[in-house]
Amino acid sequence: MSVDKIRPYNDPRISLRSAHLNGITYGYLYSPASASAVKKRGTIFLVHGFPDLSLGWRYQIPLLTQLGLDVVAVDCIGYGRTEAPPFKLQDYTYRRAADDLAELARQLGLTQIILGGHDWGGAIVYRVAQYYPQLIKAVFSICTPYFAPSNKYEPLGILVQKRLPNFAYQLHLASGEIEAAVQSPAEIRQFLNNLYGARTSEGKFAFDTNTGVDLAGQPRVGKTKLLDDDELDYYVTEYSRHGLHGPLNWYRNREDNFMNEWRDFFQSGNKDAAEVARDVTIQQEVLFVLATRDQALKPFMAERMGEQIPNLTRREVATSHWALWEQPEEINRLIEEWLQEKVFDQTGDREIKL
Repeated sequence: MSVDKIRPYNDPRISLRSAHLNGITYGYLYSPASASAVKKRGTIFLVHGFPDLSLGWRYQIPLLTQLGLDVVAVDCIGYGRTEAPPFKLQDYTYRRAADDLAELARQLGLTQIILGGHDWGGAIVYRVAQYYPQLIKAVFSICTPYFAPSNKYEPLGILVQKRLPNFAYQLHLASGEIEAAVQSPAEIRQFLNNLYGARTSEGKFAFDTNTGVDLAGQPRVGKTKLLDDDELDYYVTEYSRHGLHGPLNWYRNREDNFMNEWRDFFQSGNKDAAEVARDVTIQQEVLFVLATRDQALKPFMAERMGEQIPNLTRREVATSHWALWEQPEEINRLIEEWLQEKVFDQTGDREIKL
C-alpha cells in the first residue's frame, strides 16, 4: 500500500514560510489541517535530525493534516532555509532550540502544541517539553530515546570508550574533516547518498557508526533507495545553501548543552533532590518508537526510559534509522493510534484548543 507524501516542488498542500526567532531567521513548512478532517485538533511542530530537513516529514504531514492538525515542520539552525551561524555553538543547543520553538508558537498565537521529532529532533523535543511544560501537550520521538540532564560532564570521547562505541561516528562528524572534504553539490550528493544507506557496487557501505564516514569509499557509493530524484535534488540544493558546517555543529555542542542544563536543572534557585527529580522527568504523554535495526540508537539505550517518563507509550518497528521513510505506513499507524488514544480529546463534544 502506497503512502501519500508531500512533494518537494510545487505541492499546493504546503507553503514555505519564515520567522525571525530570537535573532535568527528560520524557514519552515506549513500545511494546514485538511478541510475534510472531522474537526480541528490544533497544531503540531515537527523537528528533524541529521542529515535531514523539514521535508523529512513528507510521509507524515498528509496524515497529520487529515487528522485535523495544522503542521509546522522547521528547518533547524544550520539547515536549509534557516540561518547557519558559523561559530557560536550556543546557537546549536537544546536550550536555544526550545526557546526558538516557543517563540515561534507565540508568534503563531498558539498556547499549546504537540511535538514530534526524529534523530536530533527527537532529542530536542524532550528538552522542549521540559523547558516549556505548559506549552507542550504531548511528545513523540522516532528512534531517539530519552537522555535525562546530568549533573556531571562526560566528554564524547570518554562516553564512546566507556559505554557507547556506536557513537564513535559522532567524533568523526565533529572533527572538521567532513565539511573540509564535502563542499561542492556533487560531493554533498555523494555524502547524502552515503548517509541514507546507499552502497558501493560491491555491496559495501561507506558509513559505519563505529568509525564514521569512509571518505575514500564515498565516491563509489550509488544512489539511495530512500529518496526519489526530485527529493534528492531538493536536499542537495538545500544543503548547498550553507554547506555541512552548521549541521555538523550539532555534534560539537555537548559541553554547551551540559552547561545550560547544569544551570537550568541543577543550579536554579535552591532546588532539593525531589525538585531536581521532578524537573528531569517528562510528565506529558510520550510516544517512543524504537527502530530495531538502528545502528546508532540501539535498543539497549532505551531500556530505562519508563523510569523518568511516567506516561510513556513504547512501540517498535523493524527498520533502520530512516524509519520515517523505510516504513512510513507503520510509523504513521503508530502515530495515529497514539494521538487518538492518548492525546486527542476523547469526550467527543469539544475541540482541543492548541
